[in-house]
Amino acid sequence: MSVVFDCVTLFQTVMDLILLFIFGAAIGSFSGVVSDRYREDLPIWDKKIIGGRSRCEFCKKQLSWFELIPFFSFLFQKGKCRACRRWIGWRYLFFETASGLIFISVPFGIKTFYLLPASYYLMSSLWISVFSVLFLVSLIDYRLRIIPDEANLILVILGALITYFQPFSETTGSFIGHYAMLFGLRSGAWVNHLSASVIAGLFFAALILITKGRGMGGGDMKLVAAMGLVFGWPDIIFVAVISFVIGSIFGVGAILARKEKLKSRIAFGPFLAVSGLIVFMFGYQITSFYFGLFSI
Repeated sequence: MSVVFDCVTLFQTVMDLILLFIFGAAIGSFSGVVSDRYREDLPIWDKKIIGGRSRCEFCKKQLSWFELIPFFSFLFQKGKCRACRRWIGWRYLFFETASGLIFISVPFGIKTFYLLPASYYLMSSLWISVFSVLFLVSLIDYRLRIIPDEANLILVILGALITYFQPFSETTGSFIGHYAMLFGLRSGAWVNHLSASVIAGLFFAALILITKGRGMGGGDMKLVAAMGLVFGWPDIIFVAVISFVIGSIFGVGAILARKEKLKSRIAFGPFLAVSGLIVFMFGYQITSFYFGLFSI
């Protein structure tokens, strides 16, 4: 009987993950459309951006519902438009896969907080929303070198909800575990998260002043401040540090590949987004390894 119960539970879990992945893939496809339509003079939720039917970027034919099913439409149409037979590229397949993976991986990171079922589902939804917004921000920033203020506002709202609902104590409430006590600011959740937002924002503002805006822009400063409220202290430190490491590696690689010049401005939003996911998923393991080198 126990074996049967375990098999049923496993089947239900697999089906839940599949459905969650498909839903995430649909959100990823929608994010790709929004990032393509986004214009700086319109709010991100304007009907001209989020409304209207999708069309082929080449022949402008309006796409039917069966041409918009994540993965399956791409496979059945062999990556081509049904009308003009032009190759549509791998972009949307990447968007769907990346977003789908976010939707199924984030709930596993939440389990590190040992939440009750109701809180677990709530926090999973909030953090999935956070990384979905960061994914959209990355796509827009990569395309236009712009980070929409509306996206930062949404992150601030999500950060406030996370600060309110996420369990917090001197030893919990951080993705680096008990190592967070070494950095202080553990007297309360609001003090911790608001301090992280202010410190991160001021640090990036100082970088902008020092580099005279050549290193990054005001959008990056607003984004990291919003992420500070989401992640709290000291997690935002690790997000920033890892983003600089990834950005440096990417920048050097792009220069060596001659895709960028030394003075070219590289979109920094994607590095912050990826770093946030790394800290969320592996923050404790990375920190434990680092401090283990010093026997701390």
